[in-house]
Amino acid sequence: MKIFAKVLLFGLLCSGCNNQPEKQSADNPDNSAIEQMVADAYFHCFPIVENYKALYAYGVDTSSPKYLPMNTLYNTRNLYTPADKYVVSPNNDTYYTTVTADLRAEPLIIKVPAVKDRYYSFQLNSMVTDNFGYIGTNTTGTDAGIYAVTGPNYSGPLPPGVKEIKSPSEFLGLMGRTQVNVSDPKDVKQAQAVQDKYQIGVMHKFYPEFPPAEVKPINFPTYKEEDKATPKFFSLLNFLLQFIRLSDDEKKIMDGFKASGIEAGKPYTYFDDHPKLQPAIQNGINKGMQMVDSSARKMGEIINGWTMFPLGEYFGKNYIARTNVAKMGIYANSPFEAYYPLAFVDQEGNPLNGNNSYAITFKAGQLPPVKYFWSITMYDSKTQLLVENKIKRYSIGDRTKGMVYGKDSSLTIYFGANPPMDQTSNWLPAPNGDFNVMMRMYGPKDMVLNGQWTPPPIVRLTGK
Repeated sequence: MKIFAKVLLFGLLCSGCNNQPEKQSADNPDNSAIEQMVADAYFHCFPIVENYKALYAYGVDTSSPKYLPMNTLYNTRNLYTPADKYVVSPNNDTYYTTVTADLRAEPLIIKVPAVKDRYYSFQLNSMVTDNFGYIGTNTTGTDAGIYAVTGPNYSGPLPPGVKEIKSPSEFLGLMGRTQVNVSDPKDVKQAQAVQDKYQIGVMHKFYPEFPPAEVKPINFPTYKEEDKATPKFFSLLNFLLQFIRLSDDEKKIMDGFKASGIEAGKPYTYFDDHPKLQPAIQNGINKGMQMVDSSARKMGEIINGWTMFPLGEYFGKNYIARTNVAKMGIYANSPFEAYYPLAFVDQEGNPLNGNNSYAITFKAGQLPPVKYFWSITMYDSKTQLLVENKIKRYSIGDRTKGMVYGKDSSLTIYFGANPPMDQTSNWLPAPNGDFNVMMRMYGPKDMVLNGQWTPPPIVRLTGK
């Protein structure tokens, strides 16, 4: 993985220094050079376009069941189910509080209450999917607070006592998570009471003395999933880039893609303007898609069959990790907030498949080391969505009611399409085909963040 990362990053950086082979003119580039440039651009920029899927569904498309006007708070009162298909690898541990924010006219104000009895967090995602800010138990503490998220071009005043968080993009996603134990009706009410105290909206809503600026309406392009496999991917990309303030490092990389028609706010006409290069451009898109899929399945170090996601900040200059996470679990928390070991294979390195039965055993005293709570969630490998099953269990963890521990205080969890020995207490149902499981560790302790702890292997019990 490290070698792959270095080679790809070298290619990205070099494309900015020498986009075309020697003796090739800008109007007559080499087909192979364009193909590789398009592939590199697709890989690098995949998170930006993938992020637009949620931005469009939640804040633009009025026909979407998820739509709400920009800057509107929405509290979910149910955990995610297989019917939720707009975000891959969703968690099944917390109630979500979401806001799709437009910061062009004015800042977004976030007021949080004192939350002493449970974990909560607000994660701020830029349009490139960087986690540029956090509010919550693990970062700002349990006291009440008032915050203003300001856009990249905002330089105006803020109300007294309001803490500023600077956004690198004009649009952002705010994802709040509030811990809940749905098997306890009392806890459900308490979690919802916490959500009811969150106050989020544009600044003049709370402070009328700070009026908004006038901004022009935007003609947002339609998002279609199939467009990601066509040159329309770059039309969406050019549109989105105009609302992002890239780092100096990323500007250099993006400048390297200009020769293929990629430029912020400009119509993407390169494909139509260069008929002879169209096969190379489409080949580059296909290659880029393959690079995304391949890299995402190789991310991190594999230990005991578990892929251990990269540690550190999410994401900064770690563009490869940014693309990998956008593919496998977009909007994942930064490791210090929550850590996500991911397993596609068993102890022997064979793909996990629901036609087999598997077990993972945590010895006494060796459960996932966390400050808050942990879980394991089941996903269909084809879709990265939750798996429908008869008992409607999509995750299992330390808050699962009725789990049975061994006499030695160990805990064994079973995976498979059928329950082990007709027992369901410790069973996480799987599809009949390939699946993967993600462990979520909220508030991972130092032994996780320094790489000392890893999950035990998943052992196949029955099957071919």
